[in-house]
Amino acid sequence: MPATDFFQPGMFLPFTIFVYGLPILVLREVATRAKTGPIGLWCLGMIYGLYNEGLISETLFHPLDPANDAYGTLGVVAGLRIPWALYILPWHGLFSLLTPVLLTHLLFPRQADSPWLPKRATWMLAIVTGGLAIARFVFWGENRGVQDGATFLLHLAAVLGAALVAYVVAMRLPRVPRVQAGADRPGARWLPFASGAGLYAIWFVGTEMLVSVVKAPWPVVVLYTSVAVVAGLWAVARIAATTRAAAAMFVLGAGTTQAAVIVLLIGLLAGDAFRALSGVVFVAVYLGTLALVVRRQGRAGQSDGTVSPGDQPRR
Repeated sequence: MPATDFFQPGMFLPFTIFVYGLPILVLREVATRAKTGPIGLWCLGMIYGLYNEGLISETLFHPLDPANDAYGTLGVVAGLRIPWALYILPWHGLFSLLTPVLLTHLLFPRQADSPWLPKRATWMLAIVTGGLAIARFVFWGENRGVQDGATFLLHLAAVLGAALVAYVVAMRLPRVPRVQAGADRPGARWLPFASGAGLYAIWFVGTEMLVSVVKAPWPVVVLYTSVAVVAGLWAVARIAATTRAAAAMFVLGAGTTQAAVIVLLIGLLAGDAFRALSGVVFVAVYLGTLALVVRRQGRAGQSDGTVSPGDQPRR
């Protein structure tokens, strides 16, 4: 979809409110009431991925238009794009839910650990947004017109069943790392950023290389993605506690890597000027946000005695 079409009021407002804003708010409320850690929050983000890619845009299903042509016919089983699902659902967990929630909690630390909505309002929003998405998929979705009845019902059951599994797993995952207030030591502040960049490279750039460059068989892609995701979650789960600023720097590291590699670099290699320019803008936004987080870290360190004024970078 061209950017000019997306930012039309008739497209932008419904998308940001109903397709994105309300479901993300509901999942944030669920995570806060259940006191899930970042890993559980990421797992709930995959429910949003199923909501978006399964019920709304329907990219999980062949032969509908894929969001990425490289995954169009790769690993299609019963009309389901298995490698694409294993790629895009963790992506949504990281970028659609974990990133905005961690950054918002950093900006508003006093409200970070408290629900923003009454429990009844949360349930009502969940029922309305989920019910409308299911109704759209069943009565007006594209997939219903290209699948036989049994396959269509299988797809609906797969999306709803996977969402239920993701919810149960999110509630059972360890509540680590524990995110708390405070500042990191100056020498350790860039480690979360580098870790986020490394995780993105392993999870997503590695998978893209296998699919688009190596053109590996789809079972190899599925195995690599599964092992990479599990290994990344295991590494994160070994961290007992972290600060809000460090958690924000982690997701900013992942986002900066995506903007620099998937958007900017690929745009340059493909000769796509708009994509390359978008990459420059996204990198600048991520780095600008990172600078603000580092500055906030420095102030927090001075206030709690973690660092002395002499440790701060000179202007």
